[in-house]
Amino acid sequence: MTTTGEFVAAVKAGNVDEAKRMFPLTRTYYERIEPEAESFGDLDPRLDLREADLEPGQEWTGFHRIEKDLWVDGPQPDTNAIADQLVVDIQELADLVNAEDYMIDPTRIAGDAQGLLDEISTSKITGEEDIFSHTDLYDFQANVDGSQAAIAALRPVLDEQDPELGPVIDSRFADLDAALQQYREGEGFVSYDTVTAPQRQELSRLLDALSAEVSKVQGVVAEASGQ
Repeated sequence: MTTTGEFVAAVKAGNVDEAKRMFPLTRTYYERIEPEAESFGDLDPRLDLREADLEPGQEWTGFHRIEKDLWVDGPQPDTNAIADQLVVDIQELADLVNAEDYMIDPTRIAGDAQGLLDEISTSKITGEEDIFSHTDLYDFQANVDGSQAAIAALRPVLDEQDPELGPVIDSRFADLDAALQQYREGEGFVSYDTVTAPQRQELSRLLDALSAEVSKVQGVVAEASGQ
C-alpha cells in the first residue's frame, strides 16, 4: 500500500513525471498475484481493465485509466477521483488476501503459477497490456517472479513426487530471467516499444519452454493430495 499511496499522491499533486516513474512499480505488487485478484468477483476489472475490453456504458477505473491520463490525455477532471478509488480497491485486495480465513490449497497455487505465465503470453508479449506507457516488461517480470514464488512454495511436494521436474523448471526460469536482464535500464526496464519483433519472439520461445514444464506441476500436486 505504501507504493500505491506514493503513486496516487504524485497523480493528485499533478507531478506527472513522478507518477509515470511510479506507475510500473506500483503495478508490480498487483501483477505478482494477479490470478488471485481475478478470483474476487469484479475487483480485478476495477483495478486492471484495459480500454479495449470496456463494454458500452461501463465505468473505466484502475491502473490503465490512469495510465492513459498520464501518457495520452493529461490529467482529467476525474483523474483524482479515479486515483482515490485505486487506493480503496488495492486496500480491498490486500485485506482479502491477508484475511485470517483466506486459504489457498496447493493445487490452486500450482494453477496460479501457470496462470501468471499465461498472463504474459496473452497480453504482455504482444505489448497490449500497457499500450500507452510501454511498461510491459515490468509486468512481465512481476508475473515471472510471482510464478517462481508459487513454485518455490510447492517444492517440498514437487521434489518428493517428481524429483526431476523441479530442477528443469529452475533452469527454465533462469533462462527467462537472463533474457529479461538484457532489457534492464537502471532499476527498471527499457520501453517495450523498443523491443524488436525477433527479440519478442525469443522471449516468447523461452516463456513457452518454461510454461510447458510448469503446466505439469498442477497434476503432480493434485495426485499427491489425492484429488
